[in-house]
Amino acid sequence: MREENIVETKPVMLCEVREVLEAKKTEKELNYEQELTMKYVEKFSKLTKKQSEELFNFLKEISFLKENVELIYQIIYTLPTSIEQVKLFVPKDVEATDDELKQVVAQTIKFGEKI
Repeated sequence: MREENIVETKPVMLCEVREVLEAKKTEKELNYEQELTMKYVEKFSKLTKKQSEELFNFLKEISFLKENVELIYQIIYTLPTSIEQVKLFVPKDVEATDDELKQVVAQTIKFGEKI
């Protein structure tokens, strides 16, 4: 068994995962785990890379999301359509105002309509 050292971890958008896997697929056949990941990405990646980046740039300006990239990506993946859905993702130690939550929902609905 090969030993690997993890140098860095960082969250990425599903559209970025798709790009990486599609590039690998042109070079050689994907292994079992990569194929499963590709099926997952194809099923759940709703926005294009450009749309995801636009939504990310908007969401990172909202104060409760500024330092929480993982939460922003979760919102981009799921495109919640109600404040209650957004609240499901927000950790208890993070405070978000109703206005901020409304901004998130308004943007996710706007981008969801483009699908």
